Amino acid sequence: MSHGPIPKKRVKLLVEALLDYEQNQSDRISNLKVSWAKNGKPHLVVNTTLQALRYLVGDKDGFKPTPNTSEKQLKNTIGEHLNNDLGKFLEILEDHRGKETRGSENWNFTLKLWSKDNPAENLQKLENLWQTKQSPQSLASSPPTETSPVIPTAKRDAILCLERLPEVPVWVGREELVEALKAKILAPETSPKVVALIGQGGIGKTSLAVKLLEALGVKLQSPGLAEGCVYDSALYFKVSQGSSFDDVAAFLLEALGVETAELLKTAEAKIAQILAALTEKRCLLVLDNLEDILYPASHREAGKAVSSEWGELLYSFAHSRHCSTIIITSREFPYDLTDRRSRNPKPNPKLVEVCTVGGVADEDGVEILRQNDSQDCQADLEWIAERVKGNAFILTQLAAIGAESPGYLRKHPELVTEEAEQIIRAQLERQSEAARELLKRMCVLRVGIDVQGLTFLRLYTDDWETDARFELGAILGKVVEFAIDEIKETEDIIKRLANSSLAQRRYDKERCEYFYDLHRLIGEFLQTEYKTELPQLLERVYKFYCTGKSIENPKTLEDLYPVLEAQYFAFKLRNYKEASILLIGRLEQYLKPWGYWYLLEKLYKQILPFVDKDKQPFYLQALGEIYQYWGRWKIAESYYRDALDIAKRYKDKFLIASSLALLGNIEYERGNWAESECLFRQSLHLQTELEDRSGIASSWGQLGNIERSRGNCEEAERLFRQSLQLRTELGDRSGMATSWLSLGDIEHLRGNLEEAKCLYHRSLQLQTELNNRFGIATCWENLGYIESCRGNRDEAERLFRQTLQLRTELGDRSGMATSWGQLGDIERKRGNWDEAERLYCQHLDVETELGDRYKIAEINYDLAQLWRKRGNPETAQEYYTTAQQLYQKLGAVKDLERIEREWNSPE
Repeated sequence: MSHGPIPKKRVKLLVEALLDYEQNQSDRISNLKVSWAKNGKPHLVVNTTLQALRYLVGDKDGFKPTPNTSEKQLKNTIGEHLNNDLGKFLEILEDHRGKETRGSENWNFTLKLWSKDNPAENLQKLENLWQTKQSPQSLASSPPTETSPVIPTAKRDAILCLERLPEVPVWVGREELVEALKAKILAPETSPKVVALIGQGGIGKTSLAVKLLEALGVKLQSPGLAEGCVYDSALYFKVSQGSSFDDVAAFLLEALGVETAELLKTAEAKIAQILAALTEKRCLLVLDNLEDILYPASHREAGKAVSSEWGELLYSFAHSRHCSTIIITSREFPYDLTDRRSRNPKPNPKLVEVCTVGGVADEDGVEILRQNDSQDCQADLEWIAERVKGNAFILTQLAAIGAESPGYLRKHPELVTEEAEQIIRAQLERQSEAARELLKRMCVLRVGIDVQGLTFLRLYTDDWETDARFELGAILGKVVEFAIDEIKETEDIIKRLANSSLAQRRYDKERCEYFYDLHRLIGEFLQTEYKTELPQLLERVYKFYCTGKSIENPKTLEDLYPVLEAQYFAFKLRNYKEASILLIGRLEQYLKPWGYWYLLEKLYKQILPFVDKDKQPFYLQALGEIYQYWGRWKIAESYYRDALDIAKRYKDKFLIASSLALLGNIEYERGNWAESECLFRQSLHLQTELEDRSGIASSWGQLGNIERSRGNCEEAERLFRQSLQLRTELGDRSGMATSWLSLGDIEHLRGNLEEAKCLYHRSLQLQTELNNRFGIATCWENLGYIESCRGNRDEAERLFRQTLQLRTELGDRSGMATSWGQLGDIERKRGNWDEAERLYCQHLDVETELGDRYKIAEINYDLAQLWRKRGNPETAQEYYTTAQQLYQKLGAVKDLERIEREWNSPE
């Protein structure tokens, strides 16, 4: 008997099976009794037969190498392992049978183990003992045999077998990854035995391996090892289709200097000597292109080596004791690197570092195109890089087209996916039919999808009679329930796709779930491949997202993804009515207060041409509100007037009233209070006629704002309280928050700062509950004013900066300008004249562009005060006169009185 990797694997499986049997008392086998010794020692007492042990190990990998192996041979093999490996070699089996029963099928023995409570410790100790018994030193002390050649112990010069190592013509964007891998490899506490670089074809795995060699101290120009390199040798072997175990073993044995390699006849002996050499000297070995010796995903042994010898070699690299580092590159993860005891084999991160190699960033993709002499313009380079998503090989190929014909690729986008076709087809051919079908169904997805969703796509056949779960789920908006085996089958398929670099996997820590999508190149390739089936594919995905559209109390945009995707696919399927209902009825109520204006603008404009003419005012008004928030009032006014014209054509009084109110808002922003009041009163008249209580409450609030701006605090308060009472009756929490904010402004104007602060906090609490980001920003701003009035400048600045950050995120230009003005006030009061002027001018430029005359008047008065403080009365008077004239035109009597009182009062 040899004591190589295969016997060791069988012995460990047998011991593990006995430990599991003792622990799991419900799983009984006839003629097999296993228990711990009664003396308290970690000795496992076994009374059994070889046939019972055969049942125990079942068909575990290695015990039945071929379907034709006889039961007698299997029982003899188990007996030999008990006698020779556990007994004579490891010396941990104590045979209690008498001499007269030796050789029979009955066995009575004790295994002297190490722990009763920790099975894993026993298996690790067994592994360590096996390595100690078969260490290079023990081999060297034994006489040479055909299966145990001696590796010379004399010190050898550094071996460098890098003749076939490819050049790296372009290297951009992965420097940080190389440094991170280098740090992990060289750190004693984290150093893995194997580093697996897994990624798509052409993504740059080989280049990464070469650069990693350089980082670890291998000189490539004039091959050698740099000063301070911790390795004794560096080897490179490129795997190709048909590469046998004997090919790689011969290369390694020769490169590692095993002088009697020609005497080795068995795979076990060769692997033992390779490991011995990797233990004697620290080697850096690269095995490139390893997917060519793995079973394709369509095979039941998917991901495993096509020969048991290759599998043993890979397993030994990860799980045997040696001091070398093996770097492999592959399009698919090799399962032989995992622990075979697990039902769902995963690599041990302490032994195998798995690095999923994605594409380089878009800006690095542009640089690759430039370095390969592409003459395309910057915009075209960015377009190409964004579509390719970092595949280095395809970028270099496309650069050649750009070098000869600048601009050609942009006009012929199909060439981008054509360059990827050969790579993608090679990967797809290795997949099962079920996997290719699932990929096809995923190609129209826009966002990641979990296993539940993938199971829906995999099983849904568009046939009501086949399985009613899907149609009912879509109609009711309820998640479809699947059986455990249905989910399990999907998991097996998608894991193989992810391990083959065809599906991308992302772990969501908050949801504790994996999400899957496709690399853009693969998705576009599949869409082209199955373009005649796209409507059917879209329908399947649409039905899935319909099952999740009944979302309760969403908090983030991610929570809304099912509704967003259902709306998108309804639109793509030309179901415009459903797309409109989902947008106006579901998405709008969350996206508006959350401030997702750019997304809403896109959705409104996308569907506007396809809705009925009489429904278009809703979308025109919504678009106008977005541009109003952005401070682009002319565009907003244009949308509002278009909505008003259509509403008048259809004599829709409700839409006429709302359009008039929105136009009144524009005039209010511009400081045209008389015109604004006229429009609001027209709107109020129609709302009263229609008994539109919500519209009435809103109009009262808007009229109150005008009176407050005019300085008529009593009338403004009356209108605000009227509005608050009606909104409270209606349960309009957003309107109530707005009313409390307005009443706070009144108390602030009266100088009742504590009462104003209480009202602002009351509004803030409700705005926060509603997640109304615009309302939250306004509350922070007003609380900042309170602190500024009290002289708490640091706290005021904190609140104003908090407001500015949120308004910047929302794209609220008018609000951002106001925040700059507030920060300018703080700097002016601190005596930082230059910084105050910069902020004021920034504020003035935006307000001038927006045409907000009231705010222009305010900022001119602020600048007047600033220049007076600087000792320049002429410039100060010019700004003051401008502010005075604007307030007069606006009819802002109270503001005129205020600035005249302040300007003429002594310092």
